[in-house]
Amino acid sequence: MNWQYIVRRQYVTSLKSSKRALRDTTPIPKLPLSSGWAIWWRSLKKSNLQNLQNDLVQLMVPKSNKENENFTIENKKVRIDGEGNYLNEVCFSIGAHRPGPAKEVAILHGYGASLGCFARNFQLINKFSNYEHPVKIHFLDNLSFGLSSNPKIKSPRISHWKIPQTPKIVLNDPDKPTDPKKLYNKYYKLIESFEMDAGEFSEYKAKLQPIMEDLEHYYVSAIDSWRRASNISALDLLVGHSYGGYWAGSYTVRHPQCVKKLVLLSPVGVERHANAVTKPLTQSKGLQTIKPSLDPTSYAFLSRLPILSKKTIWKWYYLQPFLPRILKWMGPWGVQKYYDMWYMKLFKINKLIEKHGGPDEMLQNANDMVYGTNREIHTIIEYLYNSITSGTYSDIYVKNLLTPSTNSKYPLYDKLMEFYSTKESTVGPSAIHLLYGQYDFMNAEAGEKLAQAINSSQENTAHFHSVSEGGHNLYIDNPFEVNDLIHRILVENC
Repeated sequence: MNWQYIVRRQYVTSLKSSKRALRDTTPIPKLPLSSGWAIWWRSLKKSNLQNLQNDLVQLMVPKSNKENENFTIENKKVRIDGEGNYLNEVCFSIGAHRPGPAKEVAILHGYGASLGCFARNFQLINKFSNYEHPVKIHFLDNLSFGLSSNPKIKSPRISHWKIPQTPKIVLNDPDKPTDPKKLYNKYYKLIESFEMDAGEFSEYKAKLQPIMEDLEHYYVSAIDSWRRASNISALDLLVGHSYGGYWAGSYTVRHPQCVKKLVLLSPVGVERHANAVTKPLTQSKGLQTIKPSLDPTSYAFLSRLPILSKKTIWKWYYLQPFLPRILKWMGPWGVQKYYDMWYMKLFKINKLIEKHGGPDEMLQNANDMVYGTNREIHTIIEYLYNSITSGTYSDIYVKNLLTPSTNSKYPLYDKLMEFYSTKESTVGPSAIHLLYGQYDFMNAEAGEKLAQAINSSQENTAHFHSVSEGGHNLYIDNPFEVNDLIHRILVENC
């Protein structure tokens, strides 16, 4: 008689029968002021973010769970230069006893976050529990974020107080006020025409191109220095979300021999647009009248500009770069505001779980049990609050890269298409996967067209995926599907 099987079956049965009872999922959409005071007071301690990161890892993958016996966790500060700067990393090593070299996976977060935003993806370790090779999953704080160093970009071209503005575009839009029902893909409006001053755009392009190079060097060189310091010859899988997705794509273009597969989770800045520095100059001066397009691969694409208010644009340049610091100055009321912004976003995973059969069907192991509980949500929120209010120069740098319509001034579409139009067939990733949420506010059409364009010259290299029930933070909204996809992409020949 197989006693191990019987014990395991009894354990799983016991786990399933108690799932609902063990999960505290009564919604608490408002944070009491007393709790806000406690969170804010703790945030004044320099060690608090490190403590919260440790707590979050222990909460999501406790060593007391049977599922977690076959891996190790290491928190490292990896030096990336001779000036003492480093990247913070939490590394999960799975199956170190297995034969062969480890499969190396690096995961980069977006703006307004740090590595703990991937807390629901730590459970990737369980996906690789029966894999034939050892696996190392490196969750990184991008340079200047979280517990990584926060150096300035040493360039006279970048001001740490003033954001360079895009050239003025005059919209000819007789159809006002805008009817939201007539918008294309929820955010895009086709107007009659727009005007730009060619001379102003030419000056802007000459000024911004070297700034784009400064930004790329800052983030990309940090990733590569981390890779070399970690003795990783090539990453089997590089994953990046949003702002991190943009730099993951940029890294792949600059160091194609170091990335075997690339996964972009709702990357920011894919689409072309009217203010892209890559747009060809058709005349050196004078006013240009241009017929707009809704095609996100066209330089006549206006993105969200026709629906943005002057107030929104003003906030982008003069308020938003300083909001994280202002939030800290707001004390416990700032904590409450941040809690209001995040709670329901994190809580809605419970609706997903119920929709697809409830905890017994969706939660496959003890690690999954913490998803959507108040303890999990509160820990993630406090962690993220401490992370974003600690002060980062990237609050300024992100505005240098992006326009008020959240388009990159140097589109990722152009970076990748330039690379694939010139690269040798033996250099670069064997596959690129673009993942967007079903309800994503990023331009998923741009990602899909990028995949099609890459495949026109490199057959079956690029793949487009839509993650059900997901928004821009698809890895938080539906970690079940995202974790499955990341696992499949690494282990399969795709």
